[in-house]
Amino acid sequence: MDRKLFSELSEIKTTTLDIAWLILAIVFTYLNYETFNLIYGLLGFVAVFFIHLFINFHNNYMDYRNSTSEEYRKKISTIGINRESLAIVKKWMYGLAIFPLIIGAFLVYKTGWITLVLGIIGIGVGLLYSAGPKPLNSTMFGEIVVAVAITQLIPVTYVYLGLVGVGKFDSSTAISIILVSLPNTFAAFCAELSNGTCDLEADVKNGRNTLVSRIGKTNALSLFKASWALAFLLIPILAVLKVVPYITLLLVLLYPNIWDDLRPYLKEQIKTKTYPLVIKAVTKLVVGYILLIAVGAIIKMIMSLIVTAH
Repeated sequence: MDRKLFSELSEIKTTTLDIAWLILAIVFTYLNYETFNLIYGLLGFVAVFFIHLFINFHNNYMDYRNSTSEEYRKKISTIGINRESLAIVKKWMYGLAIFPLIIGAFLVYKTGWITLVLGIIGIGVGLLYSAGPKPLNSTMFGEIVVAVAITQLIPVTYVYLGLVGVGKFDSSTAISIILVSLPNTFAAFCAELSNGTCDLEADVKNGRNTLVSRIGKTNALSLFKASWALAFLLIPILAVLKVVPYITLLLVLLYPNIWDDLRPYLKEQIKTKTYPLVIKAVTKLVVGYILLIAVGAIIKMIMSLIVTAH
């Protein structure tokens, strides 16, 4: 398997947000507890990174294997287009699973059963997305479950690992990081919806009863707008409630630019043309939001040092 095919099957470009979730967890923990177990956090990131690659391989493998459309297999599936052997794809897929299994076992041994539960839930959602008698990507819950798993479960896991041995992780901590992550959740849900609208015809041909196929494209676009509105509104609300630093209010200045990225998609839903613009908008919002939280954490740290010095 060459590098290009590996990149396409693993969808390695999508793993950049794994770094964003780690940064979010680190700055959140420093803002609230002024500490973070960097070793466990980084090991968790490496495990999540390889799990992400493994699951993407698995989804591409299962989508090809379960497809009932010859057109999808030959003209849309990365495996079919490149005429790659399923046996080779399977070997690479299982090879990628070795690293997270080893790291995960070590982290469970060092940090306890909560890490095991979080890992099982995360991997379970990833595998069930395209496997089983009723894969999540063939149900109306796929978009919601994926958005929550990516934007909530991963940061919660990082925060838990970051507090092991140096701080206290309780229900209050979990609720706080969930609230902080909510704008990212609604933005990610928009990305899933846009993917569903662009793939609607292919999904129908493959018998996938997705949320978009259930409610129709017009309603899906209305839901897309409503979800973006919530993502936009939540940031200033969280800032005013002091859940995130006031400096995150600056992100409001970027809203018109982000909305401009979304306009072409709202006019036409084309996977190769307008879907990447939605991903660009999501990335702008998520990365901008997390970076401003990081700036807030740095400002708090500097102010604390100044007060201590005096």
